[in-house]
Amino acid sequence: MDRVLVPVDGSSQAERALEEALELFPDAEIVALHVAQVTSFPADRERTPYELARAEGERVLEDATEIAAERGRTLETVLTEGNAGREILEFVRENNVDRVVMGSTGRSGVPRLLLGSVAETVTRRSPVSVTIVR
Repeated sequence: MDRVLVPVDGSSQAERALEEALELFPDAEIVALHVAQVTSFPADRERTPYELARAEGERVLEDATEIAAERGRTLETVLTEGNAGREILEFVRENNVDRVVMGSTGRSGVPRLLLGSVAETVTRRSPVSVTIVR
C-alpha cells in the first residue's frame, strides 16, 4: 500500500479513521483531505462563509497533523471545497490513491441530512477499496 486517503471533517469518527489508517498502513503515505462546506457557515461581521469554512478546514487539518505526530508519523494535508463525496472521488482518481479509509458517519444533524451519506457515496463509486471505520 503506497498512498492512503483519509477524509477528515473534525468528527470523532474521522479521527478514529485516521488513527486506524496510521496503524493499518505503517509504511504508506497518508493524505488527510478536508472538503470545506461553505454552505455550513453563515457570514459574520468580520468574515465571509468562505473564509470561515477555510479556517475550519485548516483547524481540522492541523488536528490531523497532530494526531499523526503523536504516533511518530507525518502526513500530507489537502484542503479543497465543494461537495464532499465528489471531491473525495476526484482526489482518488487524480492522485494515485490506493485506498480510502473513512469514518462511517461524519457531521450530524441537518448538514448530514442535506448532504447525504458521504461514506456511502464514496464506497459505491470509488475505483479503489474503501475501509469504513465505525
